[in-house]
Amino acid sequence: MMKNGSQAELISYNRNSMEICASAARISTTKGDAVEIFEKAKENPRNQALIQKVFVSGHKSVIEHAVFTLALKDVSAFTEQFFIECRLASFTVKSRRYVDFSNSGYYIPEDLEGGERKQYCQYMDMLFSAYENLLEGGVPKEDARFLLPYSFHSNFYCTLNARELLQLLSAIRRGRGQGIPELQDLADQIVRQVEEILPGIFSEPGREEPAPAKGVLENSGLADSQSVYKALEVSFVTPQEAGSIRLLNAPSNPLDILNTAYSVNHPGSDSVLDVDALIKSKRPRELEQLTYSFLISHMTLSGITHMVRHRMQSIIIPSICDMDHSHFILPDTIRSDARMAKTYQQAVKQAYAMAKEMYQNPVLRKYGYYYALSGNVMDIMTTVNARELNHFIQLRTCSRAQWEIQKVSVEILRCLRNSCPALFGLFGPSCYVNGFCPEGKMTCGNMRQVVEDFRELRPSN
Repeated sequence: MMKNGSQAELISYNRNSMEICASAARISTTKGDAVEIFEKAKENPRNQALIQKVFVSGHKSVIEHAVFTLALKDVSAFTEQFFIECRLASFTVKSRRYVDFSNSGYYIPEDLEGGERKQYCQYMDMLFSAYENLLEGGVPKEDARFLLPYSFHSNFYCTLNARELLQLLSAIRRGRGQGIPELQDLADQIVRQVEEILPGIFSEPGREEPAPAKGVLENSGLADSQSVYKALEVSFVTPQEAGSIRLLNAPSNPLDILNTAYSVNHPGSDSVLDVDALIKSKRPRELEQLTYSFLISHMTLSGITHMVRHRMQSIIIPSICDMDHSHFILPDTIRSDARMAKTYQQAVKQAYAMAKEMYQNPVLRKYGYYYALSGNVMDIMTTVNARELNHFIQLRTCSRAQWEIQKVSVEILRCLRNSCPALFGLFGPSCYVNGFCPEGKMTCGNMRQVVEDFRELRPSN
């Protein structure tokens, strides 16, 4: 396995980033139109000083005009999750549903030596071996992946503007990423590259923010073994038990809100809101006025990666460092095969015992976030507006969606139909909402049956 293989490479950025940001800093107080101001900014030696002055004064939006694309190579899955929680960035990740990760490798902390390094690698190698055995036994990749530890190498692209990048770097330097060597190394790599494009902004990420009070920082891997590994043994959660939904908050008068929003959006119009037409429209802004909060119980770490891809939500995910590692998913494809079930369950139980032992060693305990498995389950909370829910449900209730996120989306839809059947009775997969399947050659071929199933889908109790 490659030692310290995590890399962050700046592969693209917008031309004239310095000049664009300097023009944004000048436009409010300078004569001339936007093009004239930009032309005058070219090769202006005062650009950098101006940007820094305006930025320090609190007008940080000027650096939002600089946009970067990073290629993250062979970073740990833990680091991937840290990055993708940035709500104002765009991500595309190598899929664990379709790609064999047997030879992906895993992150090894540089300071581990001798027996501690050997113990760490034995843990990871055991899980990768079990993962390969599941694949050889015919288990789908999307279910075998639950055995992958959160040290395994991930590859993805990240595109974000300079302000959001600064927030990310601040979170690494002075926030919840503090004390995590892999993240610190990646931050160093990123800063060296982006400083050449927009100098003076990234050299000390987080400098404009006061240091957090002692005890405020999110745990960065020093969790008490009595809390993380408090259970005597692992408990397995079935797919039927996983992903249960509780609707925590919903508007009491959603149709009245929609009608009011429609009348504001169409002043002087005598037309009446057509909810079905609104849902199918390209600009259903009225739906954004309806906000819903959900508690999702027993969701796997893998499932959460599907959830967070939907950027327009406010989501709370517990720290991997603090979660109880004893609860684990048992997929139907594995449970139905006695031989594979034995391989899977033995690997999980062995991993739990090994990690529990490693936590007794302070040198190994500080890397406890890498010992989490993709199939560990936790509870999360999210708040989403109805427009994003329409998008989420159309994609995730589709029969081609991964089974866990599909179940979550169907259960969310049941709750919503119970809350307001007149509105959410119209929500469902794309074929149900729009009358055609957008999957092309990948279609399930059962559109008529799918539409009928969602027409008859009953609200939750």
